[in-house]
Amino acid sequence: MTRWGVGPKFTVLSVSYGLVILFVSCYFYPFFRINFLSRWSLITIGIILILIGIPFCIISVFAINRAYNSEKLVTRGIYGCCRHPMYASWVVFIVPGVVLLANSWIGLTVPLVMYVLLRILVKKEEIYLGKRFGEEYVEYKKKVPSVLPIGWIKSLV
Repeated sequence: MTRWGVGPKFTVLSVSYGLVILFVSCYFYPFFRINFLSRWSLITIGIILILIGIPFCIISVFAINRAYNSEKLVTRGIYGCCRHPMYASWVVFIVPGVVLLANSWIGLTVPLVMYVLLRILVKKEEIYLGKRFGEEYVEYKKKVPSVLPIGWIKSLV
């Protein structure tokens, strides 16, 4: 398993789907515009999601490098929020934020498809980590969610 796991495959599939949706959304403009929220609400929510997602992504890159180079399972920091923080930064924050800025409800299918792809593809990484770290990874997997970065809530309870 490389440092980036299934990331390249996930990226190619996600970007391909995203480009198709972008084409459809532009071709049929303004049919797919989001009309149930004001434009300023979409912009505000989109910017907030992106502003959360970018630092989450940057921290994830450093954490992935540190984790990959160590000989132990890293379960603290960003890995205490979710098991796959790099993917989460894109699926949960950045892509939905960009879609809201683009004002396309069909675009909201992109993060949903990304999530489904991720759940399918990430199994390979999780099998690898289970073999490499054994019971320690199994326990970590029970405690920390895969993608949704809500692991910090459990630590507060």
